[in-house]
Amino acid sequence: MKLSEVEPGKNVTDLVVRIVSVAPPKMINTRTGRKTQLTEVLVADGTGSTILSLWGFGEGSDLSAGKVIKIVDGWAKEWRGKVQLSLGRSGKYEILVDDGSVPSISEIGSATESKDSED
Repeated sequence: MKLSEVEPGKNVTDLVVRIVSVAPPKMINTRTGRKTQLTEVLVADGTGSTILSLWGFGEGSDLSAGKVIKIVDGWAKEWRGKVQLSLGRSGKYEILVDDGSVPSISEIGSATESKDSED
């Protein structure tokens, strides 16, 4: 599966992406009044980019820009007009060995810049 194939409201069974950046964790008050931590990770492949939302204290602390991860059993939703990924209750991510199959951050950046200028 590629990012261009991800649709809101659908499962993300098996997706390999590169981490472009990891935002500092934010404290969030949930609708039920509970506090939790949200870490937003910008991920990309050769077909696009999106945010992976990681919920819970310490989630994503092992992630950094440049790493390649595989998202297994994730979930896609629409938030403020854009598709976002999350792990839901049963999803997980694995850090993979970078075998060069996912474009580098510089390759991803130049691809998204050229797409933006075509619009």
